[in-house]
Amino acid sequence: MAMEYKGDEVLFAVAISDENGETLVRPFNQTGGSTNISAESIDLTTKDKTGSDYGSVSQEVSLEGIVTEGDPFVNHIKKAIRNKEFVKIYEIDTRTKEAEHGMYMVSSFERTYSNGEFATYSLSGTLNGEVSEETLVEIPEGAPATEETP
Repeated sequence: MAMEYKGDEVLFAVAISDENGETLVRPFNQTGGSTNISAESIDLTTKDKTGSDYGSVSQEVSLEGIVTEGDPFVNHIKKAIRNKEFVKIYEIDTRTKEAEHGMYMVSSFERTYSNGEFATYSLSGTLNGEVSEETLVEIPEGAPATEETP
């Protein structure tokens, strides 16, 4: 029996490198995310046949979430854009721990602060190069539990 996926079963994460190596970080409080693979079409029309073939193929990623105190993702993305650096972004299947990742040029990172609403972020990026596949040993932790004041 085939089991359908729910949106919360696919997560996104970014790799953050420092002097201790690379750490896979899950942006806190993700509310949405998507990938889009598209191809341009090359049309062929001759006296013998008509058809289409693949032109250039591109892949885009978008993420959304709630800006959360202590989330290293926000500062990492701001720094990457300002320094014109690519970001390694993972798409993770939480059922199987299978993941795809690639280096993305982040074309926009918007943070919105509306009165009376949670502050939100949205990210858009375009793949540069190839996608790699791997199976993760563990899925990165999400946002820590909120501390309630008595």
